[in-house]
Amino acid sequence: MSLSRLLLSPPACRDPEALRAAVAGRPVLVTGASSGIGEAAARQLGAAGAEVLLLARRAERLEEVAADICARGGRAHVYPADLADPEAVRAVAARIGAEHPDLWAVVSNAGKSVRRPALEGAARDDLGRLLAVNFSGPAALLLGLLPGLVRRGGVIVNVSSVSARHVGAPRWGAYQGSKAGFDLWLHALGTEVRGQGVRVASVYLPLVQTPMSAPTRAYRFLPALSADEAAHAALLPLVRPVLRVAPWWLRPVEVAGLLAPGLLASGLARLEEAERRWSRR
Repeated sequence: MSLSRLLLSPPACRDPEALRAAVAGRPVLVTGASSGIGEAAARQLGAAGAEVLLLARRAERLEEVAADICARGGRAHVYPADLADPEAVRAVAARIGAEHPDLWAVVSNAGKSVRRPALEGAARDDLGRLLAVNFSGPAALLLGLLPGLVRRGGVIVNVSSVSARHVGAPRWGAYQGSKAGFDLWLHALGTEVRGQGVRVASVYLPLVQTPMSAPTRAYRFLPALSADEAAHAALLPLVRPVLRVAPWWLRPVEVAGLLAPGLLASGLARLEEAERRWSRR
């Protein structure tokens, strides 16, 4: 493993047999399954013998992923839905509950990222759109599926970001706020359902090379995980009863945010100004 991978990589399940032992024959829903981390996780689950339920907006792309999983001997079902549409969320949750009453796990991966100053984003309703896709939509979906998960004693995995755990960064307020809000909500829910056998975990990922991160020019020069590497981490809570999966360095960053928030915020502001000067060249 390269030095960059050693510094970036959170704990992960890279053992196909361990994953197979955990998920074979079990229905697992993956949201945001049409590309990136969600697609990679769905393919790994399909190869491990899970019955994979694929949810995302793009029906044609989901059909392609499902067809490939099935061609390789797996089982997959397609559920097109826009998590920003409350009616669509209610409908798809009811359909999944009816067709898969034995649903065992949800990998809540769907999300949207926008990097823009808050005032510029206000005109485009960045905050409203990101709250819908990153918070209220996934929360409504889980609430609709929760009775089945309670019956089965299931697992909910939140595929989150390290940015949900550190101080606010310039141009990332809507993204960080929506991701951090959903993460806190989910773990509050987890304490409510723990006695009913439902387990909740969050996976805090560093930078990952996906279509969502590609538009940010600065990220093209930074070390990043591949979608497959990120998916290995995202699926670890299905194999081991962990509450949290994160790079080793995230805890010190969280502590620094508590002890010296001003210093951390000042450093982020300086990086922002340096990037702006570089982008003007």
